[in-house]
Amino acid sequence: MLTSLLSILLVYAAAVAAVHAYHAWQKRRDRRHIHYLLITSNHERQIEWYVRALGLYAWVTGIRIQLTVLDLDSDDATLGIVRRLEGLAGIDLSVTTDDSVLSRAGDSDATIIDLRNPHEARQIPYV
Repeated sequence: MLTSLLSILLVYAAAVAAVHAYHAWQKRRDRRHIHYLLITSNHERQIEWYVRALGLYAWVTGIRIQLTVLDLDSDDATLGIVRRLEGLAGIDLSVTTDDSVLSRAGDSDATIIDLRNPHEARQIPYV
């Protein structure tokens, strides 16, 4: 009788420890984030896929994505598409046409991806 009670208490203590360890891991994981700066110009055909790929990456990994889209003189629907995606879960999305963002991003740990160069899109996860 005493051994069965002791084994129940041990299982309960192990479950409590597991829940606390999982909570601590989640809390630590929530602090991680990555900042991407996408430079676009007439990318209406690709931009939705790029933003959704980053959203999928954020969802799968649990990493918070900060995404800044710098649009340089697009005369297509690029800006409208990006603004429509602003509520995408897992992504803090901001859109700007002010190129002074480049100098501020150089000081931070942002990953700058110039989509005017087709090979740069390889830096985006799941693309």
